[in-house]
Amino acid sequence: MKYIFKKEINQIITKPYSFDFSLEEDTLCLIEIIASAKSWKQNFRSSRAFFKDDDIFLYLDNQELTTSLNTKRDACSAWNGNEQKGLEKTVLIAVNLKPGNHSIILKPNQTPHVKTIVISEVEEKDKITYIPMDNNPAKKSEGRPWLSYIIMDLFITQLSITARTNKNHKDDDDVKLLINGKIQTNENIKSHRDWYWCGKVLKGKDKVFYQDVNSKIKQYNIDLYSDETPRLSKIEIGIKPIDTKRIPTVDDPLWTGDFRDDTEKMILARLIFGEANNEPEEAKVWVAWSVINRTKADSWWPKTIKEVILQKGQYDPIKPTNDVHKKVINPLNYKGVGSADKESWYKCYEIARDVISGRIKNPTTATHFVAGEDNKSFFETNIIPNGKFLKKIGSTYFYWSPN
Repeated sequence: MKYIFKKEINQIITKPYSFDFSLEEDTLCLIEIIASAKSWKQNFRSSRAFFKDDDIFLYLDNQELTTSLNTKRDACSAWNGNEQKGLEKTVLIAVNLKPGNHSIILKPNQTPHVKTIVISEVEEKDKITYIPMDNNPAKKSEGRPWLSYIIMDLFITQLSITARTNKNHKDDDDVKLLINGKIQTNENIKSHRDWYWCGKVLKGKDKVFYQDVNSKIKQYNIDLYSDETPRLSKIEIGIKPIDTKRIPTVDDPLWTGDFRDDTEKMILARLIFGEANNEPEEAKVWVAWSVINRTKADSWWPKTIKEVILQKGQYDPIKPTNDVHKKVINPLNYKGVGSADKESWYKCYEIARDVISGRIKNPTTATHFVAGEDNKSFFETNIIPNGKFLKKIGSTYFYWSPN
């Protein structure tokens, strides 16, 4: 394991905290984030909040990552104050990241505390070995979340966890293990059946949990709960390489099932096609540049074309529930596609290529657009109340807005 970035934060956050980083090549990363959150009782006593606990919601490249199967908003946060009661929890993310810019965003409720963010490169080809250097052993407490491990889109061959628990005078150490939300039971049914590592039985000795997995899952979750002060020795995830996904091209644009597999030219061309297929060429150019203008704005938008387009809730063609989505996932072969549509697709790709390369100069400050007179009033009032109208091209209205 080789450190790429390490950030000592050690601060309370009251607004979204963004940690941006860049990679030069495809990298299997292990991301470690340590933070703490207080319960509503702790906040009430300190007059920080009235019956509200601290929470932190975790995003990687604008994709929200949860460590709980609970559907309630607070309960599915990565750090939940009512469960942690002011103590530290470690969240790990194992993920393959592509070259370019990436971001980790921590969105708080109330006043949680963020300690560190560490990003490491996994150098071994067949396994990911995590040996905790911090938040270990667990701080003394009754059963609460201690560590969550999110493994994203990897082929997992096996899982091995080594931990140690001891028998204490008043209450022994214990560790509970959940895999994808399911408790792994202790084989000693008389001693804390739901706590796989039981100090009363182990008396200070290591115990290994081992499981053959041999499958590829979009997201694989491991959760450890601590009681008293157990110690984690290591977590080892066996992996094997996954065949490289096909990269869509202008002549073969069928998506892979994940827009993140597109090049920036490809995803920008899809957006232009979805938003301005039947519009004049000028409108297509303005749509493209409105995306790039967002990446350059001193605002909350991401800093890359792909991240802007994939930002949740921003563009209709990217939403699976939208009818146009069926067209942008395969612009040359969808129900009802005609020769004019195919010509338009190649023009959209050409514009995307020339805008990104700078061959087509920026003609606008636009950051937003809406199609159709019927949508204009609602858009101006509810979406961009502080916006400025710039120009109508075809049936599309273009605006600048700070939000």
